[in-house]
Amino acid sequence: MVKTKRGVWLYSIAVTVVVDASVAPLVMMLAPRAEWYTDVPPALALATLLSIVFSVFAWRQNLRGYQLTQELRALLERDKLTDVATRDFFFKRMAEAPDAYGLSLMVDIDHFKTVNDTYGHIAGDAVIRHVAQILQKNTRSKDIVCRFGGEEFIVFLFGVGMENGLDVAERIRRVVEAEVMRHDGLKFQVTVSIGGSLKDRTDEVNRAIRKADEALYRAKQLGRNRSIMSWVRTDGSVPDAA
Repeated sequence: MVKTKRGVWLYSIAVTVVVDASVAPLVMMLAPRAEWYTDVPPALALATLLSIVFSVFAWRQNLRGYQLTQELRALLERDKLTDVATRDFFFKRMAEAPDAYGLSLMVDIDHFKTVNDTYGHIAGDAVIRHVAQILQKNTRSKDIVCRFGGEEFIVFLFGVGMENGLDVAERIRRVVEAEVMRHDGLKFQVTVSIGGSLKDRTDEVNRAIRKADEALYRAKQLGRNRSIMSWVRTDGSVPDAA
């Protein structure tokens, strides 16, 4: 499949070369030897012209089909506002790796309703994009950042376990807190609350999300702008087996 305009011309030239290479011997077979000098050049010229015209048209249609496929895929897989993964793509990706091990984070923007009420919904959208960009910049390419709904995100960090899960979540939280956002002449900062849970190779992703959501609820109850992991007890202790 052709993916670029350059590819259209390269494929068209390749087809033309093949056509010309076939036309010349054919004319030489059908025409008397004495007429080769008069018959072959115009036959090649006509074949080249027709081949280029039809090849360019055909490969451009192929390119357009590829572009439409990519646009449709982007609509299905990327959130329009933030360009992070959609909820559907997140579950599709996790379904393709049912034995994945890692850290599930539920990330929620604190006091988001106040942002909308104070600065307006366009500013609220800018805040959501701002946080999404921070999440993308502070995760690896193999991880998944998903806008789960409204001002809430899911981040799945492949291979991150209990030993450093809280540190990773806190690093993300502190970056969000420290970043100054500028919008429409205004400067302000936002914070996030984070709930985390582990997904081992036998867990369903829905169970991990549910546990992360419960941890997020605890983080909000405790005052927001903090990270709570599901394996940490309310007294701050960690059980031997989570």
